[in-house]
Amino acid sequence: MKWKKRNRSYSVLAAGMLIAGVVAGAPAAARANADSATPAPSVASPLAAPVWLCDPALASDPCGPTVHYPSGKTEDVGAVDEPFQIPSAPPVDCFYVYPTIDTLPNPLLQVGSLPPTPTDPEMAVTLAQAERFAGTCRMFVPVYRQASLTEVALGLVLKSPADLATGEMDVAQAWQDYWTHDNVDPATGQRRGVILIGHSQGSADLITLIQQQIDGNAAMQRQLVGAYLLGGNVQVPTGQPDGGGTDAGATFQHIPLCSNDTRFGCVVAYSSYDEPAGQAPGATAVFGRPTAAGYQIACTNPHALLTGAAPDSQQPLATYLPSRQLVEGGALNPSGNLGLVGAGYTLPDVPAGFAHFRGELLGQCRNQDGASWLQLTDLGGLLPTSTQTSDLGTHVVDYNVALGDLTALAARQAADWAANSSQ
Repeated sequence: MKWKKRNRSYSVLAAGMLIAGVVAGAPAAARANADSATPAPSVASPLAAPVWLCDPALASDPCGPTVHYPSGKTEDVGAVDEPFQIPSAPPVDCFYVYPTIDTLPNPLLQVGSLPPTPTDPEMAVTLAQAERFAGTCRMFVPVYRQASLTEVALGLVLKSPADLATGEMDVAQAWQDYWTHDNVDPATGQRRGVILIGHSQGSADLITLIQQQIDGNAAMQRQLVGAYLLGGNVQVPTGQPDGGGTDAGATFQHIPLCSNDTRFGCVVAYSSYDEPAGQAPGATAVFGRPTAAGYQIACTNPHALLTGAAPDSQQPLATYLPSRQLVEGGALNPSGNLGLVGAGYTLPDVPAGFAHFRGELLGQCRNQDGASWLQLTDLGGLLPTSTQTSDLGTHVVDYNVALGDLTALAARQAADWAANSSQ
């Protein structure tokens, strides 16, 4: 199935890409520049209890079995001619942390333990990126007091990084709540496998969580089915899967990148670009460039992992783009609840949650001129041409360009983990 691109307003596209830069450039830059600038200290306290966007224990869980927005509107998360069923007893769990999507702070006054409120934009990005993982796992999605688009944009202007500590605190609190109350299966009394899923600021928060609580913790690491950390600049020693326990420059010490030899309990990570032929992301690119010599940013091609192909081979990707209907878009606001984050991308106007494009994007992990990234070749005209000159690449659709491959990989990893844990 193909869909035609409509004429785009370059002013809108520019605004969207600016916001897209806010979406992820900020967390990455905040980590990279931690030694040169310090964010203002947080005045927030831990929440009285985690706030959940999706949790199977909720009276009406928005992530299933009837998917709906907090405002109540139900949604179909199937693709055109592809019904999507959420199983009643998924074999593992997913803990998803969404990217920067709040235009203003949530709550507006982030002091003390005032809690955030689930919003439709948070649900829209959850639907677009993560809901199709619900075919394999129960979805746990905390609402966290993230650094908002406005705060990050202001931080970029003032050259003062936005505060990520409050969001990290909320994510860690939600993880501990999940681990204590939900990770033990009530039917078997055994701990369940869990897949961590994050993007952009969500990946940054999960990286901190993994570093502080999971990496090297045998009990938690045993339950780790996989960690999907897209748009997060996961760094490894050149040619190595992890830090080996002693390399402070590596993002993780004991949790390796996924490979044909490491099928679960590992990291899937990449940032996507559609650079012109023969070119690498430039020196000012937000993603794909390590912080020091002797390191590289991780790139794992999910389709290559599924087929056993060479990691640097070019592979056809199973692309699922969210529909205008899914995000509640209209003629005046095609991006709907995604707002300016989705500007510049023409969402397919189809009577389903997603449009599935088979092999219209090719993906290849590339390492050139000091950069490592997932290079996209656009055979179907799915991507705005402006992304070829953007320091952000195609960050906004990191998940969607290979969503079918990612969800298939998650299902296989869950099966492999279950088979191994039963031995």
